[in-house]
Amino acid sequence: MDLNAWGVVIGAVGAIAGVVSASIEVYARKSRRKPPAPAPAPPAADPSSGYDVFISYTEADSDAAESLGSRLRAEGLTVFLARWIGPGLVESLEKEEALGASANGLLVFSGATMRDTAIRDEYAALLQRVHSGGRRFIPVLVEDVDLPPFARIRRPVDLRDAHSAQFDENIAMLVRAVRPGSDAI
Repeated sequence: MDLNAWGVVIGAVGAIAGVVSASIEVYARKSRRKPPAPAPAPPAADPSSGYDVFISYTEADSDAAESLGSRLRAEGLTVFLARWIGPGLVESLEKEEALGASANGLLVFSGATMRDTAIRDEYAALLQRVHSGGRRFIPVLVEDVDLPPFARIRRPVDLRDAHSAQFDENIAMLVRAVRPGSDAI
C-alpha cells in the first residue's frame, strides 16, 4: 500500500472515530437531562369563599386522593387537597382553615389510613363537623379495609377498582352527593 492509500485509511478511521465520539457525547447529554418538571398544582380555591370538598388522606394514598380531587374539580366542584397547598404556606394552618370552610369531608380509606396519627385527628374533626354543623362526611374506599365504627355507619363510596364501569358510576354518585344544594348519595 502506498502512502496515499494509508492516508485515506487513517482519514476514514479518524472520521469514524469522530462520529462515534460525537454520538456518545449526544447520548451522554440526553441521559443527563432532568425529567420534565411535574405539572404545577392546580390553584387553591379561596378558603374565605369555602370549599365543596375537603379530602383527607395519608401520604401513601396521595396519588389516589389527587386523582379523586382532579375528577371532582373537573365536575366544577371546589376541592381542598393538602398536596395543592402553595409554597411558603403552613400546611397545618391551611388544613385547619380549609376544614372549617368546607361543606363536605371525604376521607380516603386504605390499609395505611388509621395508622396515621394526623389522619386520625382529621377523622375526629370531620366527624365533629358532622355533628356540629350538618356537614357531610363520606368514607371513600381505595382498598379493601374494615372501616372504623363511625365511618362504618355511613354509606361509603367504593373507588377500589379504577378500571371498572362501577368506578365511574360511584364518582358520579359522589359528585351528586357533594354538589351544593344536593342531599342525595
